Amino acid sequence: MLAVILLVIHALISAGLIFMVLQEMEKFSELGGAFGSGAAYTMFGRKRGLDTSGKITVGLAIAFFAMCFLVSFVIVR
Repeated sequence: MLAVILLVIHALISAGLIFMVLQEMEKFSELGGAFGSGAAYTMFGRKRGLDTSGKITVGLAIAFFAMCFLVSFVIVR
Protein backbone atom coordinates (compact mmCIF):
# COMPACT_ATOMS: atom_id res chain seq x y z
CA MET A 1 0.00 0.00 0.00
CA LEU A 2 2.85 2.37 0.85
CA ALA A 3 4.50 1.68 -2.51
CA VAL A 4 1.33 2.65 -4.38
CA ILE A 5 0.98 5.90 -2.44
CA LEU A 6 4.64 6.77 -3.06
CA LEU A 7 4.30 5.98 -6.76
CA VAL A 8 1.30 8.29 -7.05
CA ILE A 9 3.18 11.09 -5.26
CA HIS A 10 6.19 10.43 -7.48
CA ALA A 11 4.02 10.67 -10.60
CA LEU A 12 2.54 13.97 -9.42
CA ILE A 13 5.99 15.42 -8.72
CA SER A 14 7.15 14.21 -12.15
CA ALA A 15 4.22 15.84 -13.91
CA GLY A 16 4.77 19.09 -11.99
CA LEU A 17 8.48 19.07 -12.83
CA ILE A 18 7.78 18.51 -16.53
CA PHE A 19 5.27 21.37 -16.53
CA MET A 20 7.64 23.77 -14.78
CA VAL A 21 10.58 22.92 -17.05
CA LEU A 22 8.40 23.53 -20.10
CA GLN A 23 7.33 26.88 -18.63
CA GLU A 24 10.97 27.84 -18.04
CA MET A 25 11.89 26.88 -21.61
CA GLU A 26 9.07 29.04 -22.92
CA LYS A 27 10.76 32.18 -21.57
CA PHE A 28 13.83 31.69 -23.77
CA SER A 29 12.05 30.49 -26.90
CA GLU A 30 12.41 33.70 -28.91
CA LEU A 31 13.93 33.72 -32.37
CA GLY A 32 17.31 34.76 -30.97
CA GLY A 33 17.38 31.63 -28.83
CA ALA A 34 17.76 29.55 -31.97
CA PHE A 35 21.03 31.33 -32.74
CA GLY A 36 22.52 31.14 -29.26
CA SER A 37 21.60 34.51 -27.80
CA GLY A 38 19.43 32.82 -25.19
CA ALA A 39 22.62 31.44 -23.64
CA ALA A 40 23.68 34.98 -22.72
CA TYR A 41 21.17 34.96 -19.89
CA THR A 42 22.45 31.75 -18.34
CA MET A 43 25.96 32.70 -17.23
CA PHE A 44 26.59 36.45 -17.09
CA GLY A 45 23.22 37.83 -18.15
CA ARG A 46 21.13 40.55 -16.58
CA LYS A 47 19.16 38.15 -14.45
CA ARG A 48 20.62 37.57 -10.99
CA GLY A 49 19.33 34.68 -8.91
CA LEU A 50 16.16 32.71 -9.48
CA ASP A 51 12.65 34.00 -9.80
CA THR A 52 9.71 32.24 -8.15
CA SER A 53 9.13 29.75 -10.94
CA GLY A 54 12.84 28.91 -10.97
CA LYS A 55 12.77 28.20 -7.25
CA ILE A 56 9.71 25.98 -7.68
CA THR A 57 11.49 24.10 -10.48
CA VAL A 58 14.56 23.54 -8.32
CA GLY A 59 12.39 22.39 -5.42
CA LEU A 60 10.53 19.93 -7.62
CA ALA A 61 13.81 18.62 -9.04
CA ILE A 62 15.16 18.00 -5.53
CA ALA A 63 11.89 16.34 -4.51
CA PHE A 64 11.99 14.17 -7.66
CA PHE A 65 15.57 13.11 -6.89
CA ALA A 66 14.70 12.21 -3.28
CA MET A 67 11.53 10.39 -4.31
CA CYS A 68 13.49 8.27 -6.81
CA PHE A 69 15.62 6.90 -3.98
CA LEU A 70 12.69 6.52 -1.60
CA VAL A 71 10.47 4.71 -4.12
CA SER A 72 13.26 2.37 -5.20
CA PHE A 73 14.06 1.58 -1.54
CA VAL A 74 10.42 0.82 -0.69
CA ILE A 75 9.79 -1.28 -3.81
CA VAL A 76 12.89 -3.44 -3.23
CA ARG A 77 11.88 -4.25 0.33
